Amino acid sequence: MARKMIRVLLVEDEEINRVVARAALKAAGGGGDVVDEAENGAVAVQRVRDAAAPYDLVLMDKQMPVMDGHEATRRIRGMGVTTPIVAVSSDGLPADVEAFITSGADDFTSKPLSKEKLGIILAKFRLA
Repeated sequence: MARKMIRVLLVEDEEINRVVARAALKAAGGGGDVVDEAENGAVAVQRVRDAAAPYDLVLMDKQMPVMDGHEATRRIRGMGVTTPIVAVSSDGLPADVEAFITSGADDFTSKPLSKEKLGIILAKFRLA
């Protein structure tokens, strides 16, 4: 079933994970979504700063070169951005989740992303 188009910033350094995330977004009914990508946190901060329109959702990896997801999330929040940021990581221990939430993320999901996981995220933030 189709849903409204959303603007997503996908922050992930591994190409295969970006491919999986794009496929999951499309499978979750988002064939018309605008998906911008950033290969590290520094690029993500710049994309948020330079965006012509705010993003509806940021999917943020944890471990990346240049700037990690925690620091990127802190900097994005420091700009006053209230867009939902969902941490996406294979590190799902409670301490890892808490570190992301403390840095300003709104939610956490484990890799790999799937249609089902994205459906839950989109519903939670009323983007479905």
